[in-house]
Amino acid sequence: MEQTAERHRQEAVEEPTKRGRGRVQEEVFQRLRRGLMVGAFVPGQVMSLRKLASSFGTSPMPIREALTRLVVTNALEDTANGSVRVPRLTPKKLNELFAVRELVEGLAAEMACRNGTPALLKTLTTINNELLDAIAKRNLLGCLSSNQRFHFTLYQAADTEVLMPLVESLWLQFGPTMYLSLLSPDMPWDASAHLEILEGMHTKKPAVAKRGVLRDIRNTGRSLVPALGEPEAANLLSAPLDDLYFGS
Repeated sequence: MEQTAERHRQEAVEEPTKRGRGRVQEEVFQRLRRGLMVGAFVPGQVMSLRKLASSFGTSPMPIREALTRLVVTNALEDTANGSVRVPRLTPKKLNELFAVRELVEGLAAEMACRNGTPALLKTLTTINNELLDAIAKRNLLGCLSSNQRFHFTLYQAADTEVLMPLVESLWLQFGPTMYLSLLSPDMPWDASAHLEILEGMHTKKPAVAKRGVLRDIRNTGRSLVPALGEPEAANLLSAPLDDLYFGS
């Protein structure tokens, strides 16, 4: 009887601890995941366990587990020396990713437009204004973060369980290259395509909202593909944004 009672007391102590560890692991995973989508990490960047653990205020273990999960989803890759890094995309793969983006995100935009409400339009307009402010101030992290929030807020309004995981998978793979688009002189970061999306949402015209999304994707793709083939582009990534993004 005493042994049983002691075991129950021990389980009562351990269970909240396990749940706490699980919450930390999931929080770390989600933060790293969004950092990749936003572009806080850049192509070829090695993920430092010690640096990330310090930024997150955790031990290396939840960082290591999150990185392993992200390798499984192809968002990160193992290297020959055992480290984990952000993959470098070839122009061919980027073209393929953006072709699939047009199909998936174009459909999500149409569905979101059909589900659109004044509240959604107001939220998207607010986020886009934040993006325009970041562009005016040349706030690179603000541009990347606001751009991702704009698109994901739009697509989540499609209210579909099928499309959003696909969208997230695509953004995990191409997100780190978005930093290059901010450095490209050929990339017009003026959010003009977003205005077309907002027009479609305001007028309840799914075709217009979709056209804005496709124009946004194509503009970005046209600026990124040439940059990937230029060796000097890698040198521009000497100051990754993860320090700013994670507040270290």
